[in-house]
Amino acid sequence: MDVTVRERKIGFTLTYDIEAPGATYNARKAFFAINDHLEIRQGEHIVATIEGLFSPIRDKHEFRLADGRIYQYECKKHWKPVDTCEGNGESYTIYEHRGLKYSVFRGEQQIAAFEKNRVVLGNGNEYDLRIDADADVLVMCCIVLTINSGDDQNNETVTIDFGNIGPEARPFDESWEPR
Repeated sequence: MDVTVRERKIGFTLTYDIEAPGATYNARKAFFAINDHLEIRQGEHIVATIEGLFSPIRDKHEFRLADGRIYQYECKKHWKPVDTCEGNGESYTIYEHRGLKYSVFRGEQQIAAFEKNRVVLGNGNEYDLRIDADADVLVMCCIVLTINSGDDQNNETVTIDFGNIGPEARPFDESWEPR
């Protein structure tokens, strides 16, 4: 399944349009929030919120889905970028690879991969996700939005992102295809 997360190029707050098979969502970051606060909506209904949590060392967030599920997102390793997302009896590991690629694992099985655009006009980050059919689209979108919110800058220029040029905890599997 293919999902696209697009950050709108111009705006007072970070706003995203999310396109998934059979559903469209939008997300908006709160204007004057000390920590990250994003709401994901489907039409007029809030389907998920992302809250940044205070941590002096590690990047931490909490996802709350409308159906009551709660996930804790945390940076585990800075040097070889690895994050985790745990909740509802599930555990995900997010690996940042060299360049602009990421992969998401549930246990030892890869369930998603996404890539960020290299050339960014204004804010305009864009993520192309490929996910397994049984993966939770909202949780995957929360992961992408959390990664992007850690990178948010109100850019009003053209930037070129070279991505991760340092070490990686796990190499990207170019042959992986969603099930």
